Amino acid sequence: MYITYIVGNGLDIQYGLKTKYKNFYEFQNEIYQNKKEKNDYSNFIYEALFKDKVNDYENWSDFELSIGKLTRDNEEITKTNDAKEKFINDLSDVIDDLRFYLSDVQKSFEYEQKIIDFGETFNRLISDLPNLNQPLITKLFDENRFEHDIVNLMTLNYTNVLDKLFEKSKDTYKNNYRSSSSSTYNFIVRKPIHCHGSLELNTILGVSNSEQLSDEFSEEQKEFLIKNLSLSGVRENLDIRNEQIIKNSDILIIYGASLGQTDSYLWEKVAKCSLERGVPIIIYHYVENFDAGNPIRVRRLYTTFEDRFVNNCGIDSELEQQLRKNIITVIGKSIFKLVDIE
Repeated sequence: MYITYIVGNGLDIQYGLKTKYKNFYEFQNEIYQNKKEKNDYSNFIYEALFKDKVNDYENWSDFELSIGKLTRDNEEITKTNDAKEKFINDLSDVIDDLRFYLSDVQKSFEYEQKIIDFGETFNRLISDLPNLNQPLITKLFDENRFEHDIVNLMTLNYTNVLDKLFEKSKDTYKNNYRSSSSSTYNFIVRKPIHCHGSLELNTILGVSNSEQLSDEFSEEQKEFLIKNLSLSGVRENLDIRNEQIIKNSDILIIYGASLGQTDSYLWEKVAKCSLERGVPIIIYHYVENFDAGNPIRVRRLYTTFEDRFVNNCGIDSELEQQLRKNIITVIGKSIFKLVDIE
């Protein structure tokens, strides 16, 4: 069986990294103002971003969506081809600034004495779920009882923290769901892959589709601004690789992702896999010190994250109820906990 984890910025935040959008905003604002004053530099994106002292974007997806909205709202960006090319160059500058910031952040992470206990996460996969949903996943393990399970790690993050921790951690763990006194079956973890590139190779930043952009850009220019087109354009087959991993998965698990609109092309692939083959989608939402005592709050949290995925995955409305039956939401649980090297 193939189990695929898709992890977002929530995992880096869980590990204590300052990778929230607001961290970059506060860091870059001062740098931009100084560069603007001393070097006569201007950037369409930063001008819009920093014009207000208070910025209420919570997630990176909010920021990416605002980039697309800016092209529709600011006619200066699209009135000439030179202006459109400047906007693309400005986005290129933003990507380099983000790479510089995140490079410093990942260098500050002290992982020398830490590893990930992947097995602890895998062997509580069923117990993490609401009781109502546990039989579905139990059935999947029971149907193909005498085999190892392959675990894919797909990260939406650009940082290399998960990669570094993986290199020092074990890649094989006893599967308590399948093993018995007479036979042992394992979870075998594959090396993490970066869905949108890494800081060292093809950092992809942008929107999800042409509807999130001004229609004044040429098809060639859109290839720099739309994620899946950018993935194709870097000629590393990242888009094909991502799609194949999702398509071949038997369980899909999303952790620490905002489920935003600018990743809707990816959520659409997840949703299609689920609808075509009945693959369960487990969505983790970590809430620190989560209090499960209030049923109203718990139910609303379940609904909020289920709705966010359904609304942003681009499926037809007539398939919505079928998809919802395959979604399992987990609130207040973390994964891939760090442990000290013994």
